[in-house]
Amino acid sequence: MANVYLGIDYGSKRIGLSHADDLGMAFPLPAATAESFEARCEQIGREIQRLKVTQLILGYPLSLEGEPTQRCREVDQFAEKLKNLFHLPVALVDEGLTSQAADELGSRKPRSAHERKQQAKSGERDSRAATILLQDFLNQNGIGQL
Repeated sequence: MANVYLGIDYGSKRIGLSHADDLGMAFPLPAATAESFEARCEQIGREIQRLKVTQLILGYPLSLEGEPTQRCREVDQFAEKLKNLFHLPVALVDEGLTSQAADELGSRKPRSAHERKQQAKSGERDSRAATILLQDFLNQNGIGQL
């Protein structure tokens, strides 16, 4: 049976999502951007069901020195919530600089403060970051490589 991975870039307002399978290519999904945390978790649950996800890959915000940051505690709590809700394994992956890399891979730069706000609100950047961290996980584990 093939593995299906859901990449997750956790944020307190938006949760970036991506997916991949054993072929080893990560693709962005629409970010979970609902107002409430519970509704964002419901969206994640729908993607898990729709894609038949077998493992969750969660970005872990280590410092540049590889040390846990204060934000890691929040992500640890989120990881526990995911395990309890979906009963799937959760792998933590250093997300170092994925948001900056997502900016570089993004669509054109916003021309105004309003455009910047709309792009942020869409969660597009968050899902690009989730795609990068999931691809890093796949590459590090030799998934999809010949």
